[in-house]
Amino acid sequence: MKRVLGTTLVASLLLIAGISPANAAIKAGDVCKKSGQISTVKGLKYTCTKSGKKLIWSKGVKTPTPTPTPTPTPTVVQVKALTIDNLDYEQVYIKSRAEVAKYVASGVSSEGVIDFQVGANVDAWRIEIAKTEVNSAVKLWSSFFKPSAVTIIWYSSKDIPWAKSRYEAAGGNPAWASGFTGCTPQYCGGASASLMAGEKFLFEQGLEFQDQGLWNRATAAHEYTHLAQSGLSKPTGLNSIPWWSVEGGAQFYGEAIGYTPFDSAKQARSGMHTQYALDSQAHIASLFPGQNLKSLLLKNDPAVTKTLMKSIEVSSNSPGALGLSYHLGSYATEVLVAVYGHEKMAQFYSSFATSSNYETNFSNVFGITLDTFYTKLTPYLVSMSAELK
Repeated sequence: MKRVLGTTLVASLLLIAGISPANAAIKAGDVCKKSGQISTVKGLKYTCTKSGKKLIWSKGVKTPTPTPTPTPTPTVVQVKALTIDNLDYEQVYIKSRAEVAKYVASGVSSEGVIDFQVGANVDAWRIEIAKTEVNSAVKLWSSFFKPSAVTIIWYSSKDIPWAKSRYEAAGGNPAWASGFTGCTPQYCGGASASLMAGEKFLFEQGLEFQDQGLWNRATAAHEYTHLAQSGLSKPTGLNSIPWWSVEGGAQFYGEAIGYTPFDSAKQARSGMHTQYALDSQAHIASLFPGQNLKSLLLKNDPAVTKTLMKSIEVSSNSPGALGLSYHLGSYATEVLVAVYGHEKMAQFYSSFATSSNYETNFSNVFGITLDTFYTKLTPYLVSMSAELK
């Protein structure tokens, strides 16, 4: 055993002694073994070169110290917070829809509150969709508006006599002729909402159209929002609220509830808003001869915005003004909801229960004047013009 261990120890020492020539002492002119061999010692690089008949180490050359490559600092994109002075389109869209979703998720359902009266000829699948959207609207407003009873009448073109009689019985008044005219098998999607005799909340809606009714997916929640507006603002009522806030507000909430689940590409939104712009052309031309809405919005001119918005503060019988109130009013409302929140919109509608001065009410609730709001809205409308085809 002793002899074996001694042999092993000697072999190990021999291996250690020959590990690397780089660790051996090298001097310029010393004999080396292989031409071209390179060895670096203490920062000096030596090369084995032929000198006469000998191979010797060359003069040591200092090796350069490598410069470390700096780690690039990641670029941080600063996203400005959403404010009335920074109305980024995507942020406004996302935040306003998130506000609606939050209140729908935490709201109270319509169990026992709504009396659904449905014509015998309405398709069952349309009823299911409309009930889902109404229930979402009920939850949205339930933190602020809780009616004891609501009557909803849905009908097709074959149900008109029945619908009129039900409407008269529920409201205590003759049916509004405008609520039931123009209802045909090709299109029967009109609707209206009313607060009758103080506490009778009622809306009627045609549920018949040739397509899947995508553009009408905003209607049920739109009309229920009118009931909420009426209930919150009574006894003053809707006539004192800016028209763009009444119709545009209902349009925004209807779109947020009805379109968001299926319109991620915003195609239905673009189509609807483009149609409203076309519908408002006669009204636009009366204000700005020879102009259309898209060209006006692209001017980025607060004076133009003020003229347009002030023209739809008070309701009128002009179909063009109605189309503009839906259109620009929905833009204005989604900005208000995104920046100030859904609760502020409810407070704004409620402020009319004690005051009919809409300019004062707006300033008190949102902290800015209407004129200032129109000015701040102007750059946002430039962005919105892109969706008008």
